[in-house]
Amino acid sequence: MTVHIDAEQLAELKEVLEDEFGILISTYLADAKLRLQLIEQGLQNQDYDAVRLAAHSLKGASANLGALLLAELCEKLEHDCKVGSHSNNSFFVSAIAEELNIVIIELQKSLT
Repeated sequence: MTVHIDAEQLAELKEVLEDEFGILISTYLADAKLRLQLIEQGLQNQDYDAVRLAAHSLKGASANLGALLLAELCEKLEHDCKVGSHSNNSFFVSAIAEELNIVIIELQKSLT
């Protein structure tokens, strides 16, 4: 079974942040959707530096919340853009979009 969110890491955040946890999740969700749009636009425009920067931001934010598979996918896309390897970019963008959808559902569940 694939783990999409590190439940222990998320529980620790919830405990530490208490009432601010919902704000963190809402902020992450809005930002993550924006970063995905920037990644998709950058890929469409062949602006690989923009793709790299957006993937880097999404990677860090996702890792902080325990969305480690999403962070790993972003890291691979970021790396490929950095070294000029673009043959797998479309695959990684699709995988990131799919994983982000799962992460969104999981994080929304954590708010209840």
